[in-house]
Amino acid sequence: MKHAEAQNAVLARMEQSRAELIAANVANAPVRIARAPRALPANTRSAPWFLRTPNAELIALALVGVAILGLRRTVQTAVGAGLSASTHRAFGDLFGALRE
Repeated sequence: MKHAEAQNAVLARMEQSRAELIAANVANAPVRIARAPRALPANTRSAPWFLRTPNAELIALALVGVAILGLRRTVQTAVGAGLSASTHRAFGDLFGALRE
């Protein structure tokens, strides 16, 4: 019988401390702040979505390139520039590794 009485006493203390912890947590709960929508500056609200992107310069450059050179020549130029930069970087890395 002693074991059962001791177990009941421990369970009663656990229940009491649990109730105290829950009450303390409710009293100290952080206040939730609702997020306000981020206001955009007045001068950007009227711009189309693609002009508000971080790559707006690239989009504008592509549009101008298509208007002046045509689609095929613009794609050829962009691919050629990309391959040139990639090749230059690869050879630079290779020669840099050979120097070390």
